[in-house]
Amino acid sequence: MNMKTLGVLVGPFALVGATVHYANDHPVLFNFISNYAESGYTTGNNIIDNGDSVGVWVGTFSGAPYAASDVVYWTNGIYFSLICSGALHSCVFDGSNSRRIMTIGGTGGGTMTLAGVHFKDGNNISFGGALYILSSALVSLQGCRILSNQANYGGGIYAGSSGTTVNLYSTSFDGNTATGNGDDIYGNSASLTVHSTCPPDWSGTPAAGSNLDTYSDPDNPGTLSGTTKSFDIG
Repeated sequence: MNMKTLGVLVGPFALVGATVHYANDHPVLFNFISNYAESGYTTGNNIIDNGDSVGVWVGTFSGAPYAASDVVYWTNGIYFSLICSGALHSCVFDGSNSRRIMTIGGTGGGTMTLAGVHFKDGNNISFGGALYILSSALVSLQGCRILSNQANYGGGIYAGSSGTTVNLYSTSFDGNTATGNGDDIYGNSASLTVHSTCPPDWSGTPAAGSNLDTYSDPDNPGTLSGTTKSFDIG
């Protein structure tokens, strides 16, 4: 597949936005994006503006600071683009099997884009080992990898609440587990679409992989549409 949009090229994706920032390690990234914290924990001290982009350097992002006892990054009511700066999946967000990697609590009406990022070893005793998306958040995952995460519900992704909309393009899932339901994806009132096409502004066709393990809450089902397979951007 080939990228067609012109912009500030960072790896296979282009950085677009009012302002472009760069994060070379976990503390810098945390201070850019994590604007909500559980009591006793901290928020970032240099939060970016809505619509900005962050180019994430190649490497593994893990360790302190944390937004909560069970969450690494926690965003609330903001939106931005988070783009891996190197080869696909070479920017690794690691939950160290002890915390959910990211909670996205609403996006303020804008769309948050996560592109080329590898989410691994997230762990949460309740919802979403890698990603917990709620409160009418609008999220687009493009060319990401969601690997070996675990939770009670939604080992990879838990999307909840009416108005929450998640679009997945060329995103691969492998080795995620849920002790309850939805090893890869759990939907509760949210709208999720697994696209069998490349991300917007790309050409080509992604390779389809294994079937996803998904679950829609019977009391608040929402919608899960598209081709429920793991896709590789190639």
